[in-house]
Amino acid sequence: MSTLNAFNSVVAARTRAADQILRLAELLAVYEACGGLREDLVAIRDAGQRAELLDGAQSAAQAAGGAATSDVLTAFAALQADYKAVMAVAKAVQGDLARADADAATQSAIAKILVNEAEVSLRSVSDGVDADGKARSKKVSRPKVSQEALRAEIARDAAALAALKPAASALTKRKVTAKRLARLQADAAALAGKLADRAVSKAGSRTATAAEGEAVASQRALWGACYRLLAAAGRDDHRIETLIREGARKK
Repeated sequence: MSTLNAFNSVVAARTRAADQILRLAELLAVYEACGGLREDLVAIRDAGQRAELLDGAQSAAQAAGGAATSDVLTAFAALQADYKAVMAVAKAVQGDLARADADAATQSAIAKILVNEAEVSLRSVSDGVDADGKARSKKVSRPKVSQEALRAEIARDAAALAALKPAASALTKRKVTAKRLARLQADAAALAGKLADRAVSKAGSRTATAAEGEAVASQRALWGACYRLLAAAGRDDHRIETLIREGARKK
């Protein structure tokens, strides 16, 4: 959000000026004598107070989003490390099963688990030129590397390994027990919640930012519409002149 639409010292000064004039009957009378209305000042004050509250909400949401991001990164790193170790064992077990002449269904199942099945995205890449000298392109697929796509694949693979009973003995022998696979599934499920928390925090920050900008813009328009009346009142009472001086700055 641009600084023009952010809560700042000028917004705060305009809010204080309107509030103070409203609080002192003699100042309000001076403003009204110049053609102003009490409602003008109430609107300026309320818009400024709303902007200040939203600025605080935005800061809180950003802090929460930062904390959520740190939490996600820590949890995701730990999950990936264990997953890589488990899949290294799964690869070794694939060899064990082949040497033991395991049935085709079991060997096919573990081979499928070892394939990267994360969601894929398509993109166009250059493929040289055709006979007429025109550039050609082709579609290629690449795995999505989003945290959610990887988290989902980890959960699927852990569940598939746990369900592959003919490989259980070979996995356990290499320290990938049913308990370890259950923990890997649980950690992947917990990370889904952390990703959701982070998304909500970031959405909250964007919402607060947009609303803050609207409140600041509203106050600016109100102040501009009433400024000549405020300036006239300031010429009649130096206290009003002092109050509106900071708010008169362009910012």
